[in-house]
Amino acid sequence: MPHVEVNGTSLFYERTGDGPPLVFLHGLGGHGDVWADQAARFADRHTCVRYDRRGHSRSGHGDGPITHALHADDAAGLIEALGLAPCVVVASSLGAAITVDLVLRNRHLVRAAVLSEPPLFAIDADAGQAVMADIRPVVEEAMGSGGPEAFIDAFYSVMCPGLWATIDEAQKDRYRANAGIGLEDLQSPPLSVTSDDLSSIDIPVLVLSGDRSHKGLRSVAHRLSAALADARFVELEDCGHVTYAEQPEAFAAAVEVFLGELERRAVT
Repeated sequence: MPHVEVNGTSLFYERTGDGPPLVFLHGLGGHGDVWADQAARFADRHTCVRYDRRGHSRSGHGDGPITHALHADDAAGLIEALGLAPCVVVASSLGAAITVDLVLRNRHLVRAAVLSEPPLFAIDADAGQAVMADIRPVVEEAMGSGGPEAFIDAFYSVMCPGLWATIDEAQKDRYRANAGIGLEDLQSPPLSVTSDDLSSIDIPVLVLSGDRSHKGLRSVAHRLSAALADARFVELEDCGHVTYAEQPEAFAAAVEVFLGELERRAVT
């Protein structure tokens, strides 16, 4: 299985297709395989790289605490090590927040970004409080009665009910196996980013949201789109937080339009 050594640990990745590179980043408790369907849709014309973030599934944890900034450093290291720069990053949830940090500190590595509902609560404190008010009691009860794996079930049932109601137990078990790192990521200090920081991002960005997602996450997505210098916003119908899995065809169609726009820009 392919691994790349980055920042003192080993990251598992899969690379398919050929053409302009797309790099996929998963969310809390996930793994690179959650992007397999989307990667397959684009591999006939793009190099698609998806990987397990540090501490998840087939990637090493490394020494010391894991922070969102360290995840962003890992993404930068992977892009450089695999010769993918400048690439388009396609990311969901916490992976999308990590991508914002990646772009802010490593602009030269990223050509454009697709950001699906990043929990950037620093730009919308009320949204963050609303999300945590719904998550905290459910997670605390689950941890008290069932431990880390119960935390995953509780978290996803609240934040991603559309996904959790449709995937099978084997798929859920893969998330449950990442319960420890999921808690570590959840408890890590959030990315401190302001609207002024976001306005300095000059690359094209597609911001995605689901019309059935938590109102706090939808609010952040709207504020993010408004703050970015070169953004376009797409809301997917009949869709929750995990947009790429709940509405895969609509997600891929939105990304396809965005990539087409990038290509037209490149030749004008």
